[in-house]
Amino acid sequence: MAEDFDDPVLFGPQQLVPSSKLGKSLGMYLDKAQKRPIFITREHEVEAVLINIDDYRALLLEERKIEELYFAVKALRRLIEHLKSGSPLIDMDEVLKRYGLSRESLAEAPDDDEVES
Repeated sequence: MAEDFDDPVLFGPQQLVPSSKLGKSLGMYLDKAQKRPIFITREHEVEAVLINIDDYRALLLEERKIEELYFAVKALRRLIEHLKSGSPLIDMDEVLKRYGLSRESLAEAPDDDEVES
């Protein structure tokens, strides 16, 4: 039998905690959140989820991957539409010249990871 936390939509009663009880025993629930998400309820409705930091980081990385994939697909669609139109493509060197850039300046530019740090 699969454990009840394998499906992100399903949760067991041991994972539910009323918000009023959470404040009184936060340390215990932080420990429990290291193993499985804790669903915080208010007036018998789930309002929030307490997860460990590693799972949260993994979610953020997945979100970034999905966003990058979305923009890649969007760019490909635009390229396909442009190619279908029969209009000539703009040369990269012309674009760089238009904006006062060079291939060397692009190579020296920091990566996204370096900018965010």
